[in-house]
Amino acid sequence: MSGFDCHVHVFSADSPVVSGARYRPAQAAPLDAWQRNLRENRLRGGVIVQVSFLGYDNSQLVEALRQAGENYRGIAMADPAGPVEDLEALAEAGVVGLRWNLVQNPNLPDPKAEPWKSQIAQMKALGWHLQIQLEGPRLPALLPALLETGLTVVVDHLGLPAGNGPAEDEGFRTLLDAAAEERLWVKLSAPYRSQAAADAGYAKALLEAIGPERLVWGSDWPWTRFEDRHDYAQTLGWLAEWVPDDAARHQILDLSPRRLYGFKG
Repeated sequence: MSGFDCHVHVFSADSPVVSGARYRPAQAAPLDAWQRNLRENRLRGGVIVQVSFLGYDNSQLVEALRQAGENYRGIAMADPAGPVEDLEALAEAGVVGLRWNLVQNPNLPDPKAEPWKSQIAQMKALGWHLQIQLEGPRLPALLPALLETGLTVVVDHLGLPAGNGPAEDEGFRTLLDAAAEERLWVKLSAPYRSQAAADAGYAKALLEAIGPERLVWGSDWPWTRFEDRHDYAQTLGWLAEWVPDDAARHQILDLSPRRLYGFKG
């Protein structure tokens, strides 16, 4: 096996969390521990995603990328009103996109209004994509507007579906309806963050509608808020259940991440 883990978090045990954070780490998630999991499962690298509890302080992300090397990329979080120079510095460090974690946020961004409009323009100028985490039932209120901007959008965690099955889930149908849009990608990751996503039908519906070319896999290591319930091999096992075809699974693990994140090795 070879491929990339496209969703993990790396942070220290004493990370200074932002005000109002929903999660505070009880233990560290060090780079070398994740890399040990990669080696044991014959994976070559992956994507470090900025954790929400660190807010816009990407210093640990940047340091992890510096240590990790060429088979690693980062997804940062940034103040939408911040200077473009901040994003340019992140790009030099190996960041290839921004994350908007909008879960439990009552106010969704308006892509046509400032400061979001400017940040989207900056991402496009850098060749970056936007990664969003948003409850499935709220996707119809944001996803079409984001795709209209021309930005590549990566939807976290199978779209956090709400339930009733893929055909009856209105929010999930928004993903399926947008499947022909070449700028839409979805991460097959963290089914435990949405009770409905444990239903393998959701992943299979995405595979059928979007195809493996715009799907990537992530372990979601170290499974924040679910640390004691999962292990690394289990997360790869879920992918094997969702995508039993070897060629499609290779596409999701290896070829698709190369295209989305620019991996070379």
